[in-house]
Amino acid sequence: MTFAHQHLLWFLLIIPALVGLKLLVDAHGSKAERMFTAARLRPALVMGRSLWRSWLVYALYTLAMACLIVAVAQPRWGEEKLEIPDKGRNLFIAIDTSRSMLARDVPPDRLTRARLAAHDLVMELSGERIGLLAFAGRAYLQAPLTTDHDAIIESLLAFDHTIIEWGGSNLADLLEVTLRAIKTLPKSNYALVIFSDGGDADANLVPYIQRLSAAGVVVVTVGVGTDVGTLIPNPEVEGDYIRDEAGNVVRSQLQSAVLQQLASATGGRFLKLDTRPLNRQSIQPVLDRLTEQESANRQTARPIERFAWPLGLGIFLLMLAWILSALPRSTAARPVVLALAFATFAPAPTTQAASPADMLAFLFQSKGPTPDDALKALENGDFKRARDLYGELLQREDFDAHSREELLYGLATAEHDLTNYDGSVKNFSEVLHTQDKALRARAHRGIGHTLYDQGARGLQQQPKITIQRWTDALRHLEAAQDLDPDNKELRENRAYVDQMLTQLRQVMKQMEEKQGKKGDKGKKGQKGDKGEGQEGEEGEDGDAGQQGSDPDGQGQPKEPKEGKGEKKEADDGIGGKDAKELPEGRLQAAGGEPGEKEGKHGKEGEKPGGDENKKAAKEGPSDQRNPRTGYTPGEAEGIIRQYMDEITAPLTNRYHTPPVNKKDW
Repeated sequence: MTFAHQHLLWFLLIIPALVGLKLLVDAHGSKAERMFTAARLRPALVMGRSLWRSWLVYALYTLAMACLIVAVAQPRWGEEKLEIPDKGRNLFIAIDTSRSMLARDVPPDRLTRARLAAHDLVMELSGERIGLLAFAGRAYLQAPLTTDHDAIIESLLAFDHTIIEWGGSNLADLLEVTLRAIKTLPKSNYALVIFSDGGDADANLVPYIQRLSAAGVVVVTVGVGTDVGTLIPNPEVEGDYIRDEAGNVVRSQLQSAVLQQLASATGGRFLKLDTRPLNRQSIQPVLDRLTEQESANRQTARPIERFAWPLGLGIFLLMLAWILSALPRSTAARPVVLALAFATFAPAPTTQAASPADMLAFLFQSKGPTPDDALKALENGDFKRARDLYGELLQREDFDAHSREELLYGLATAEHDLTNYDGSVKNFSEVLHTQDKALRARAHRGIGHTLYDQGARGLQQQPKITIQRWTDALRHLEAAQDLDPDNKELRENRAYVDQMLTQLRQVMKQMEEKQGKKGDKGKKGQKGDKGEGQEGEEGEDGDAGQQGSDPDGQGQPKEPKEGKGEKKEADDGIGGKDAKELPEGRLQAAGGEPGEKEGKHGKEGEKPGGDENKKAAKEGPSDQRNPRTGYTPGEAEGIIRQYMDEITAPLTNRYHTPPVNKKDW
């Protein structure tokens, strides 16, 4: 339980002070009574005085005050889930991470100053959908359009000159990546804010500028640096500076020609970054031209206000204290008044007389769903309702440890059936701490089935990650078999996963050998398209002749030409094709009724690849899965991690790629 105004609880210290004041007043009253009346005349002169009633009324008033103080502090208990429409204007932020951005003519250096300015801009664009790009010799989409600004800022803080290994500032590739990023998005208009130290005006950017204008992209360029410029520190050699091919020290200065070209051609603005912060007002004219775009609803949690309970109790105590204090002194009228008070506050009569135990049970009986309700929803296939019921039950504190483990198991089963594999694995993993051997075996089996289904879903695009998940699934199934060695279906499932994993490894090995044989053909390079009129770039080993998906899941099939004169480029993972149907032969979903040996989805006699699981595989993604990419947050994290591991090279091997325009800074 939490309080919105916790500091107001200090007023509860008034209660002990009021009790002490009452004791002091009663002591003075008794002393005065003894002084003015004789002991033998006191019973006849002092009538209707009751010490216990005085203290009872005072205690009720005091408790009512305490309840009102607690109500004003606004107690909160539990959370309610809300769906908020995710809408906002679309804005991309691109930052130049080339080595020329290490120049210190703008303190502390250009790159740090650009990151701070982008951070300030993101903080002011609350509610807008922001994407993040980094570019040097090549450009990459670091974060797609999202309203999760915390994730944008976290990615922004990781920017440095080593994030991209190609030297130079390739604005053409930045514009190409931006166009590919918005290609699969709904029709709308966009803004692109570029932080860079610029360069010479480039006629080769004209086709990209025309495509940007056709796509409704307005470019705002922010020049970072000074016109005088300064030397560029060498990050690899302390005390040295960047030198050109002739060995001369390079002096870098702000070249705003190309930045002004981009801004004026797309109807944007050119700004020069100095010591003043870049705020929303600077780009407000551009934002006013953008339209808001709505996407899937975003879920959020809001604490439930419980102030009504102490407030109602306080009002009840005040009324009761007022009734008791208004009772007449005559003892003959007291039963009538007490009967009226009881009739006012007593519950409605029932056909049968209720015992005191029944009345207590009526007052303190638990409200809300029961585990049987959640289990019934799970059995009926209403998985979303089952997940909500299990989540609500787990927020209560009136269950013992074993009951909570059974509830976690049911929640994990519902998450699995909704294809929210990350949540399913998390809840199954918490069940592994149980002392119940049978439940622990079912949890191991559930994790194994979930990891297998999760790997099967990404088999077409990420076979390496599929191998990792199937390997972990095999380990959990083996652990479940150790706990339940007599389970025939468990042995068959473990053997099936082992067989599928072996076959996938063999296929991967064959494809790698095949690619190795074709690697020599990729050294010749490809001819340019008709619109280029020049020789293609020299291909890397193993790229020429490649058909279909890359075995590592990183490469994508070549895109068709969008227009005359455009080169075909490999998809870098931005806006890739949707995942294909899952292969047949999936294991049945982990699950089951709490307390049974094997649950509903793992009962005796079921084989891998049942009808229910094929139906679940064809159903649309749950609200936990991104409707645009088809991945859960955990799956996307694994794909991005592998992608970053492959493109990130050690610092000593950097800048060996031919730089853009013969400049690696």
